[in-house]
Amino acid sequence: MFEEKLTSPTPSEYISSTSTSTRSKYVSRDFSGSVFIISSDGRMLKLPIPTSSSRDPLNWSKMKRARAFFAIFFFSITGLVVVQGPSLMFAPLLEEFSDEDTRPFNPTLLLSAPTLFMGIGAFLWIPLSLAIGRRPVFLIGTMIMLLATLWAGIAGNFYQLLIAVCLQGLAEGVNTSMGLLMVIDLTFIHQRPQIIAMLWSLVGFIGGCIYSFVPHMTNASTRWRSFYLLWIFPSAIAVALAFFLVPETYFIRPAVAFNGRILAQSATEKVQIYQDWEEVPGGKSLPDIPHSSPWVRDLQFWGTTRGGWKAMWACYPQILGCFVNPLIFWVALLNAIVFGSMLSIGETYNFVLTSPPYFLDIHYTALVNMAGAIGSLIAWPVSGKMIAWVSRRLAMSNAGVRDAEHYLPAFILPIIAGTTSVIIYGLAAQHKWHFMFIYVSYGLNIFTFSSLATANTLWVTEAFPRWAAPALVVLSGVSYTASFGISFSIQPWVASQGIANANIEIGSMIAVVGLVLIPIAFWGKKLRQHIHERWGTSEMGALRPQ
Repeated sequence: MFEEKLTSPTPSEYISSTSTSTRSKYVSRDFSGSVFIISSDGRMLKLPIPTSSSRDPLNWSKMKRARAFFAIFFFSITGLVVVQGPSLMFAPLLEEFSDEDTRPFNPTLLLSAPTLFMGIGAFLWIPLSLAIGRRPVFLIGTMIMLLATLWAGIAGNFYQLLIAVCLQGLAEGVNTSMGLLMVIDLTFIHQRPQIIAMLWSLVGFIGGCIYSFVPHMTNASTRWRSFYLLWIFPSAIAVALAFFLVPETYFIRPAVAFNGRILAQSATEKVQIYQDWEEVPGGKSLPDIPHSSPWVRDLQFWGTTRGGWKAMWACYPQILGCFVNPLIFWVALLNAIVFGSMLSIGETYNFVLTSPPYFLDIHYTALVNMAGAIGSLIAWPVSGKMIAWVSRRLAMSNAGVRDAEHYLPAFILPIIAGTTSVIIYGLAAQHKWHFMFIYVSYGLNIFTFSSLATANTLWVTEAFPRWAAPALVVLSGVSYTASFGISFSIQPWVASQGIANANIEIGSMIAVVGLVLIPIAFWGKKLRQHIHERWGTSEMGALRPQ
């Protein structure tokens, strides 16, 4: 919408904008999480400023970046479908595995265990990417998914299948955690709301459409293996796409000399101006090592970042710090409760729709995923385009400075929709309303998840860019790990409270935790600045550590 006004500032333009503006006017850009992004003449600045290096993902051609995005999207869709498959094949799975076959476990563990390992994956993959880079981790994830899907397709007993789905969850953890860092690597700041929203929404939309046809891939006996054998081929394609289309996206932009000054893009992705190389953190960087062919460099399987293994181990104390950071813990808690609402609906809707008075066939109950697909698709313009427009307007009214708090309006609709969806579902299931209320509530719930995922990602990475990696670990790892525990409480909760009361209570929890948004909107910036001033020295978990 504003593409004609987008521009990458040259060093001279940036120095000029800095020297001609007063400190009082742009004081907030000196704080991490606030950045001067709109010039005085209304131009949207394309930050970070790309370098001339061929390793800089922001300097790649549009086609090269599009190919990398396609590989990320393809693996995200493949992983989501494979991991969620057992929820629609539970009947044939129960037909094959008796209680004796599954002891000491419950067969429902096939549904919840992948979620636990998605959370564990966040604690592994993101720190590992700080040591060896994004590309090797992405490739490892695709290969684990391929091997685990093959194993699930030929599993001879329940325990083999359980291990296979756990490995699938571990591989899917790459998409729900480290994959988001790759998307950030490939985008300018102003592009991130729409690109991140597109990732969550399109993956959910396509995945939901595919779920609707899963019953046609299986039958009422033991044909569940055909589902996994079929998805070996997309999993293999994901490996090939990752190897050939995704170069290393982790790139630290070096400081450059210009007009007697030194310009460096800091760990917060803002430009810092120095008078001498001795003032620059890390000093003068060495030139790139020449390669005979850029293809050779792009296809390298293994490497280490500048921070190396030290950066990986430094990330774990930061994870603990982010966990006790109230501005990050709040969104992790909200995300966990919303995920719990998804489990509440997901674990019970099939039983509700196949029971009186509905008696719907499994081929029709599976169509609830189509409602979810529509809800996910709607989340793209609502959470992407809308928040991009809102944050731009707020930045223009703030002298061109975009504060992280400008993304807070993105939480409003997910909180309202999440509360509404789970309450409608509980009342409809309890009082036997028309089955369309269940479809609508499911669609609203998936809309909530997709739009909230966009808001959460933007908030934790833009409010705390110095700790973007550990913040995403807390957001993804804590939420998915907590949801594993929540999954065991859904059935007892419904049995003791009734399906209506249980879901009304979940909806009330979403609303109460969501109301924390109000004080954060008023006092969040001061708290954020205090946290940065007190504990913001370590940058090993930053998007671009210096």
